[in-house]
Amino acid sequence: MGNVQIGQEIVRPTAKKNKGLFRKILSICGFLYFLLFLILIDSCKAKEVHAFEWYDEDGKRLAFTCSLIDKNVGIFEKQGDKEKYNLIKPIKVSEGYSIRILVSSSSNETEFQLNIGDEKGKAKSIQCSIPDAGSYAFVIPISEIEAIRWIEIKVLKLSSNISSGNIDSLKAASKDDSKAAMSESFNSPCLSIKELRFVPPFRGMQIENNITDISPHFFCENRGEKKRYEIIAPFSGLSSELSLKMKVEIKLEGSTGLATFFWGNQKISYLHRGKESSFIIPCNIFENSPDKITMEVKDDIKVSAFFLSPFKSVEEPPSIDPGLLVFHSPLVTNPFYLARWDQRPEVLLFLFKDYAVQDRYLKRLAFFVEKMGFVGIIAQDSQIADLHGWNAHDYRAEDLARFFDAAAIQNFSLSDEEIELRELLIKNGIILRSGSKYLPGRGALVSISQESPSYLQYRLLTHELSHALFFTDSRYRDLVISLYQRLTNDEKWFLNRYFQWMRYNVNSSYLMANEMQAYLVQQPIQDLEKYFSKTLANRLIEDHPELSDDISSYMEQHLDALMSCTEQLSSFLKSAYGFEPGMLFRVR
Repeated sequence: MGNVQIGQEIVRPTAKKNKGLFRKILSICGFLYFLLFLILIDSCKAKEVHAFEWYDEDGKRLAFTCSLIDKNVGIFEKQGDKEKYNLIKPIKVSEGYSIRILVSSSSNETEFQLNIGDEKGKAKSIQCSIPDAGSYAFVIPISEIEAIRWIEIKVLKLSSNISSGNIDSLKAASKDDSKAAMSESFNSPCLSIKELRFVPPFRGMQIENNITDISPHFFCENRGEKKRYEIIAPFSGLSSELSLKMKVEIKLEGSTGLATFFWGNQKISYLHRGKESSFIIPCNIFENSPDKITMEVKDDIKVSAFFLSPFKSVEEPPSIDPGLLVFHSPLVTNPFYLARWDQRPEVLLFLFKDYAVQDRYLKRLAFFVEKMGFVGIIAQDSQIADLHGWNAHDYRAEDLARFFDAAAIQNFSLSDEEIELRELLIKNGIILRSGSKYLPGRGALVSISQESPSYLQYRLLTHELSHALFFTDSRYRDLVISLYQRLTNDEKWFLNRYFQWMRYNVNSSYLMANEMQAYLVQQPIQDLEKYFSKTLANRLIEDHPELSDDISSYMEQHLDALMSCTEQLSSFLKSAYGFEPGMLFRVR
């Protein structure tokens, strides 16, 4: 078979066909140009930021954009760098809230300007400075801005004096949307934004987890061998209602020494026992809101926190140093102030308006628990009306439960105040309600009254707190009982006669041991001899002059035994709590 060839005809399109093809080409080109236009428009649009997060006051992530796409978002490498971040939806924050800008700098000298604004053109500007490389959170009040829409950061200064230790952490923290390669200029100074967040009111300074939080209210200066810290205009932008829910929190480290705190003109001393210590001051214990709050410490004491912030819950009694009770402003409308002991949170602290109010809550209970002739008996008002209760009180959970359980069994009509006390004790877990019965929970109650002068409040407070330790710390209780049991009958003689005169139930060795330790540690150890041989002895002799010679003989022969007990108690208090006889608190 021969080769078969198929001829190839050259086809030339007619004019009509040529025109249709040209239109198709134009259509395709137009579509491509339009697509390119959309791509260009999209590339110029603000892009949602994921390099760092912005959170609302509930911790939910907020969507926001930044127009910059040609660099690592949130990284500033030179003076003049500027970025603006726009919330997709403006947000209105609660009263007193601030915006917290967490940044990290590799430069030892950094300054930037922060602008915050709304949609209506209202804006706030503040300058922030970073003295040393590290992580800082600037907490800026924003009460002037009704609904936040944007913030802008502009670098004013970025020193070439850098800390190489921060460069790697900055690189690790950067993660912009495009996953672009990191600039080689990271070996030069840079400032990085880590997080934006709306936070509750914060005024002052706090160092935690290597991050320094600071607000514009804070000021610090060296004064010779002391450092002075100030929170200026601490309540600006806060309502009076919110101000009463605030607290001052202080954390100290380093050498033992006094921190002197000034609430306006009110001076308070706090004994820092070394290592680490902290305490809070509820703002509602004072009757005024000062223009500034100040603290002074020795330069070898480090202040890691000195700030004002709200309590997480106003329903819970605050945990405070009991010494603060003496500084409470006069109670007018409220019958008492309630708190917890910060060293033993299971102990409730009551500060009553006066003795009469305190009696309405606790007098019947005192007779039921301790008073000779009434122990275990729920007395009628008429039976104890003319009898003295106590100027200060202390009760353990077991005795509180016994009192209210006995009242329930007897269907005894308690006063409104006693019912209020019962419900408070249940709420705070000191007693438990099980059907119609009341059982002991955990803890104790102590109280003093504002009717006592300040010096006596300190003495009574120490006395009652020692009882609370006896009730709640088994180590201390075991030591006390052991010391009491080792005393001979002759060494116990004065204790028994004095407590009998005080109408205590001297048949209870538990009660006698408890009262002994309270009388031993309620004053400084150097004052013990005079207090027993003069003050207590003279009280007993006044009613029982026939005991004068016996009392004198006792003090000469056996007071040393009580002094020895006190020294052992003092050793325990110091090692376990940093306390000493006469001062079972740190604030004075």
